[in-house]
Amino acid sequence: MKISDKTFFIVPGFKTQGTSIEYKWIISYLKVKGVRVLKVPVTWQRSTLSDNAKDFEHYFNANKGKENYILGFSFGAVITLLTANILKPNKIFLCSLSPAFNEDLDPKDNSFIRYIGQKRFTDLSSYSARLLAKELRVPSVVFYGEQEGNEYSKLKKRCEQTVQLAKNSRLVVVKDAPHQIDFPAYQEAIKNVI
Repeated sequence: MKISDKTFFIVPGFKTQGTSIEYKWIISYLKVKGVRVLKVPVTWQRSTLSDNAKDFEHYFNANKGKENYILGFSFGAVITLLTANILKPNKIFLCSLSPAFNEDLDPKDNSFIRYIGQKRFTDLSSYSARLLAKELRVPSVVFYGEQEGNEYSKLKKRCEQTVQLAKNSRLVVVKDAPHQIDFPAYQEAIKNVI
């Protein structure tokens, strides 16, 4: 296989970048396999996920190869889900998909609104996770950690419901894993699937 046959896009979680330490293991792992890895730059400050999705569409189209895969973590998984049908990659990997859609958001949750910002909260409220999952035409694998599912029941529900509604989707529950993509069991689960 030529190094450019497979291109793997890494879409990072909220307030992180693909260059952050938690993604180094997957970048190294894929490069050893001869896969071209691209760390998607995300402008988190003063932007909405709609803005991030548009930026990612441009980045993807400028850099895609013959075979394309996208792995998104947390809010990066939201961006991946928002763009999947437009970009049509070979497969997407939604890791710890954030419960950040119309069905999940509580307008009275002031601490969450402060954390992500009112503009981003309003933007996310316009997206239906159920509709996105039902309309998803790209094969997908959805991961969440057992520990994070116990701690964040909305995240567990969002991941499970996405798999139930999507046509070609598979769920992987990572034993004992928290909301941490570089947790050893999470790493192994992703390696076993990709």
